[in-house]
Amino acid sequence: MQQDPDVIARPPEALIGDLNPQQAEAVQYRGPALLIGAGAGSGKTRVLTRRIAWILTQFGAWPSQVLAITFTNKAAAEMRERLESLIGPVASRMWVSTFHSACVRILRRDGERIGLKSGFTIYDTADCERLIKLIANDFNFDVKRYTPRSILARISDYKNNLTSAREMLAQYAPDFKPGQRGYRVGRIGNPEELYAVVYAEYQHRLAAANAVDFDDLIVRTVELLRACPDVAEYYHRKFRYILVDEYQDTNHAQYVLIRELAGVDAGGHADMGAVGAGRVGPAWITVVGDSDQSIYAFRGADIRNIQDFEQDFPNAKTIMLEQNYRSTQTILDAANAVIAHNEGRKPKRLWTAAGAGEQITAYAADTAQLEAHWIAAQIKRLHTDDGVRYSDIAVMYRANAQSRSLEEGLIQARVPYQLIGGTKFYERREVKDALAYLQAIVNPADDINMRRILNVPKRGLGARAESQVTLHAQQIGGTFWDGVAHADQIEGMTARTLNPLMRFAQMMQELREFAQEHDAKPSQIVAEVLERSGLLEELKKSQDPQDQSRVENLSQLQSVAAEYEQNTPDATLAGFLETTALVADSDQLPDESQDSGKVTLMTLHTAKGLEYPIVFLTGMEQGTFPHARAMEDTSELSEERRLAYVGITRAKRHLFVTRAAVRAQWGRSAEMMPSQFLDEIPADLIDWKRKEAGMERMRSGWRANASHDFGAHGGWNDDEFDAPSSFGGSSYGSRSSYGSGSSYGSRSTYGSGVRGSAAHAGKVTTRRAPVRQPAQPASSLKTDNHLRIEDFAVGDKVTHDKFGLGTVVDAQDKGRNSVITVDFGSSGVKRLMLRVAPIEKL
Repeated sequence: MQQDPDVIARPPEALIGDLNPQQAEAVQYRGPALLIGAGAGSGKTRVLTRRIAWILTQFGAWPSQVLAITFTNKAAAEMRERLESLIGPVASRMWVSTFHSACVRILRRDGERIGLKSGFTIYDTADCERLIKLIANDFNFDVKRYTPRSILARISDYKNNLTSAREMLAQYAPDFKPGQRGYRVGRIGNPEELYAVVYAEYQHRLAAANAVDFDDLIVRTVELLRACPDVAEYYHRKFRYILVDEYQDTNHAQYVLIRELAGVDAGGHADMGAVGAGRVGPAWITVVGDSDQSIYAFRGADIRNIQDFEQDFPNAKTIMLEQNYRSTQTILDAANAVIAHNEGRKPKRLWTAAGAGEQITAYAADTAQLEAHWIAAQIKRLHTDDGVRYSDIAVMYRANAQSRSLEEGLIQARVPYQLIGGTKFYERREVKDALAYLQAIVNPADDINMRRILNVPKRGLGARAESQVTLHAQQIGGTFWDGVAHADQIEGMTARTLNPLMRFAQMMQELREFAQEHDAKPSQIVAEVLERSGLLEELKKSQDPQDQSRVENLSQLQSVAAEYEQNTPDATLAGFLETTALVADSDQLPDESQDSGKVTLMTLHTAKGLEYPIVFLTGMEQGTFPHARAMEDTSELSEERRLAYVGITRAKRHLFVTRAAVRAQWGRSAEMMPSQFLDEIPADLIDWKRKEAGMERMRSGWRANASHDFGAHGGWNDDEFDAPSSFGGSSYGSRSSYGSGSSYGSRSTYGSGVRGSAAHAGKVTTRRAPVRQPAQPASSLKTDNHLRIEDFAVGDKVTHDKFGLGTVVDAQDKGRNSVITVDFGSSGVKRLMLRVAPIEKL
């Protein structure tokens, strides 16, 4: 096969000369299936890009034959940039994109084959929730019991499993026909029936609006490839090399998509000759990932996709990358020790040539508030005394609810910080309003966005007008826009309503004509929409100081459109809307190379893929981290341990771990025992500045020293921590309330959940139900069933109120917070806090 002449020729040594032996082997491997087990910080992006360059320069492949899939736009942009430096501008001819972006390109080209017009709208979460609310109003079911968010989570779970609405209806509500009116969903007693009906109606209305949600991008592409063999054949011939990053984060639908694009199940055998994948047989697949960093099961990610790769591809080669280029050996030893407690994982031990580095610094605070103040004091010291930039420090936590006390501590210490996870730019109301106008211009059938802008800004078209238009649209069998355009045919409509409706219709028609004339200049269209709609004028006239920042946000939207024009040769309004729709949370994270002058606060799930010189892992308590849900579920606990592994390996130079002896949840104080993950880190790796909190010291027999050690403000004074008075004299008790998040107490009630399954290619994938039972309030400090750890030994039989008969397999004496591990047979192995467990020894 002749090499593309536009590809910069690179001698082999230039591509592998600076790699370690395992990296070089992965780059050069010639075969149909390769799994690169890339440990944290092991240089996987470098290996992936070098392998692509190797395929092009040494295998003789053409750029158009390569499909490289990442999970974020930021990762795709980084990969394209690196490839351009390796092989030149020809890199732009490759498909290097996210799953969703690749699917959009496929559906724009061939989606009409399955009834999806090329101008389809991509609904974001807010649009989808609005659609569910409209369905709820029509079907009259309780949105407090069945919230739009929980219903969408269930629908997403179905789609991740490639379970269609038709299948759900056939099983639970065979008498329902999508689109029918007057169906009494309120009579349904089984929640699965309600989910099936809403799922079917939701898909029906998406189709009517020529719209898709994010999950549909994957699902509809799989549908297209399966329903249209000629389309599938086109992509089989086009993509001869498929490379997938972060493979451990793929769900079942993405797993099937890769197999369909590669033609794995289409028969034939890959040509193993000198021309690589050749012209026949399945594409050659390279996947890169780390099963120890699989932390997105709640989003549908299936760790078995990477664990079973060698079974799915019998001729697969596995190469492990274990040399770490990020962290010190002390940090890696801690991560290795924690993750080693997970069973069934492929052995891997990270190591570095960078040296041992500093010990991990640990601290036990009395309360969450005092934990936050100690962290703030340490950050202040690192910045002032050691010259560490604030932007080189990150504070990470298990759940968003923990950020409140941390923010208070940083504010008191006057430490600048940025909280990752607030309202995103494209989710802001005024930006959503402007984008809704643009979406309605491109796709008039989009009822959700058309209804959103009907009275934004206010033009005298309230709920009654919207209802009249909706009813008329149903009567004529058209879209909401059809109802607006023919408003003069609506019986009983007053001139007071009709006149603004007709003005709105005329304005939208003129904006649509303007957009068609200026399609290559989205920034001009944005400017015209902001001006003609009145959005900008309303905000400029407002006396609300907040509205000035909203004006700036709209200005920023126009700047984003202008930037898109400059960077996109074939720019269109639809293309601009597509880029805004496909922006992920992780794409909006700050650039690590820039000095923001602020400490970064974020959840551990958000932190994946990032790195910082200094990292604080907070809330290291049973019930907080690991989360309360994992206390009695071994699979959940394994994922929590992987999350701990991810958190530890975010640190490059110095890791801090902290915990609180008492944490307030649901308005009550809960006594927290130390996280088992702390026990799993070898003691010689940790420098404890304070190992026991006040009450724990007293229980340990240190009461005689209490008058000497206990500070006047209710906290223990340490050499490295001043009492709260040093932060402005505020007093912090152990009680606070959190507006959102999960329960972190030591006792919780769990529902068994509903799990769905889907068979594929000889394997069955079981999914976690996205709708979980709410955790109950945390236990109080006084909760105790008076069981003693010394009365339990390995082999003892116990009965549990929920799990039945079990056998004790481990007992850990931790005083009042002692834990026993019990094997309940079919109910699994559970870790139980002895003093609150509803058990009886036989």
